[in-house]
Amino acid sequence: MVNKKIFKSLINLLQYRNRLYESVILDLRQQYIGSVLGVFWAFLFPLLQLSIFAALYTVVFKVRVTGLSVWEYVLLVFSGLVPLLTFSATITACSSSLTANKNLLLNTVFPAELIPLRSALVAHVPGLSGLLITLILGFVLERISWQAIILVPVFWILLMMFAIGLGWMLSLFSLVIKDIQHGIGLILMLMIILSPFAYTPDMVPGSLKFIIYLNPLSYFVLSFQQLIVYGALPELVPAIGCAFLGLGFMLIGYTVFLKGKFEFFDYV
Repeated sequence: MVNKKIFKSLINLLQYRNRLYESVILDLRQQYIGSVLGVFWAFLFPLLQLSIFAALYTVVFKVRVTGLSVWEYVLLVFSGLVPLLTFSATITACSSSLTANKNLLLNTVFPAELIPLRSALVAHVPGLSGLLITLILGFVLERISWQAIILVPVFWILLMMFAIGLGWMLSLFSLVIKDIQHGIGLILMLMIILSPFAYTPDMVPGSLKFIIYLNPLSYFVLSFQQLIVYGALPELVPAIGCAFLGLGFMLIGYTVFLKGKFEFFDYV
């Protein structure tokens, strides 16, 4: 069980918010330093990435969804793909964060639990740009409703919490199991492929539909699509799934990290 001490410790991380903010800004500057377009890549890259996927499914595969125009289908792809790519980037960054910053692990000025958190926030910046692009397209197509305006930030925070909580655990495990990075990449790729970002559950045969709901990312994909594309509240099962994954993994992940960090640091 997560006790009051864990809650208090998690809340106490807020006292490092200024230092964390400065560290995130520094990382972003270093990431884009030397490039001609600079930080503009944080907006351009997700735009190009989303456009390639949209062109692939609309032009090459010619996928269509009943009741949606071509551009509305593009919005469906965007709204499902953005949380997937953001989650993947965040997990990848978090899982390697401790091994890449071994000199900070025992730093009392910058607590170790902030290292994966910093990596997660940096990885989320292109994702936020992708979300902004998606919302702009939704406004242009007049698909955005008041539910989306209010609830999209809520579900985005739940997505962040899910990724950060899992990232805390994977960052520790990566100190012991060096090959975990390769396994994470394969698992993430499989989760993205099995997520319904380019089709709807109704297009899946009944005997295979259960696969969608075995994939935790599907709950976020379906929720964002329902809000942004259809202008409606997410269905109950995906909404509960998002809340459970976000809140549950945030608390469990932080608990595992806090209780196991010094034992795992022996492997550094």
